[in-house]
Amino acid sequence: MRKAVKILKWGIVLVYFPVMLSFVAVSHRSVVCSDVRVYVKDSAEARFIDAAEIRKLLLDKYPSLLGEPVRSLNFEELENFVKRNSSVRTCEVFNSGSGVLNIELTQYKPIVRVLASNGTFYLDSEGHQIPVSSRFSARVLVANGTIPDDKTELLNVARLIASDPFWEAQFEQLYIRRNNDYVLVPRVGDHLILLGPPEEVEIKLRNLRALYQSGLDPKEWNEYKVINLKFKNQVICSRSKL
Repeated sequence: MRKAVKILKWGIVLVYFPVMLSFVAVSHRSVVCSDVRVYVKDSAEARFIDAAEIRKLLLDKYPSLLGEPVRSLNFEELENFVKRNSSVRTCEVFNSGSGVLNIELTQYKPIVRVLASNGTFYLDSEGHQIPVSSRFSARVLVANGTIPDDKTELLNVARLIASDPFWEAQFEQLYIRRNNDYVLVPRVGDHLILLGPPEEVEIKLRNLRALYQSGLDPKEWNEYKVINLKFKNQVICSRSKL
């Protein structure tokens, strides 16, 4: 008897399983886009991207998106459209099955803000240019002066500073002179750091760290006008005139 009941149960499953699959498939095909939700995953770190603005741009570009069958949507095309925004680093479009179109974004992370003759912009560690935003200002190194067209050397210096929490907290400005001497302006103290040409910068900063940590009392920082690291393996401190 039990065996017969068991066989009957399996028979029912085998009969209805294809029907259930067919129902699920039909239901999936009939799902329409009911909403678009944009998530900026790293919004706590930066606010170059406004989720509501991205949503509006997307719906303006694709006015029939809401109500469109999800299966007919080209997710890759939607992602490429969103990534036209210079602040968007990655974009993933997906549907959870409910009809809600989810868009997850990440932003480029700036390491320096450049004040050039042709405009102001941010650069990330790879040299990607990020436009300034009226809603957010990143607390990063500011570079100004004679900004070169080739920003390789500028990026190298900015990367060294951004990769070290001590230097990132210490310096607020990088000024480039016409003779290509680099000058760093610290947040603390009235002195300037003359790096000179952007060569062997890592060694120069290592010498400066040694001076800060063991050779220069913080109380003395305001007594110096320039700390010169321009010459190899030399640290020359010039006192301010009284």
